Amino acid sequence: MTESDTDDAEALCFDMYGTLCDTSSVSVALGEHLEVSAGFVADVDVLWRRTQLRYAQQVALMDGYIPFSAVTERALDYALDFYDLDPLEETRQAIILAYDDLDPFPDAADALAELGETRPVVVLSNGNPEMLETLAENAGLAPHLDDVISAHEVRTFKPDPAVYENAAERLGRRIGDCRLVSSNAWDVAGAAQAGMATAWVNRSREPPEQVGGAADLTVESLAALADSL
Repeated sequence: MTESDTDDAEALCFDMYGTLCDTSSVSVALGEHLEVSAGFVADVDVLWRRTQLRYAQQVALMDGYIPFSAVTERALDYALDFYDLDPLEETRQAIILAYDDLDPFPDAADALAELGETRPVVVLSNGNPEMLETLAENAGLAPHLDDVISAHEVRTFKPDPAVYENAAERLGRRIGDCRLVSSNAWDVAGAAQAGMATAWVNRSREPPEQVGGAADLTVESLAALADSL
């Protein structure tokens, strides 16, 4: 495919957290730095991620933007407080840094490389640019990405339509000529509602959201997405 053909091809916008990289891999850092049982570590991990997503959406609704790095830190603090944990500051910082070294899903790099042969592939994430660029490098995904597009550019978070609209503008395409790829059902619903094509990587076989738009394509893995497209 020529460069001009690639310029005309559908652009794929990959969510980073939970789609390309496994957010639950922070449990390794939690286990190393918190003197609690494995079951307790899993509970802190789940609450941290759930609160991170909730805080991002609350911040967007409140029109009180703070970078996703700050959202992530405050969500961790909430989870630690919830479970009455009070680690040393150096321990807390070591846990936060785990978000720079999340494990990529095993099929992420290969899927990006294959799909990138015929169309632009970018990250579209709530993460602020520094977080995303560092993680992409550490996870070995950066060589397979054409760009990193952050919600920070419009000072709000997905699923605000402004995030998806900004991505289309940055890519020089109509929003319907861009496809969000995400494992987060709420993200897919938001992008579809904004007019993007969507692919839902539904690894857990969850039911679709009952608000927002519906996925155009549903697959069980990034490898399956590469086969489908």
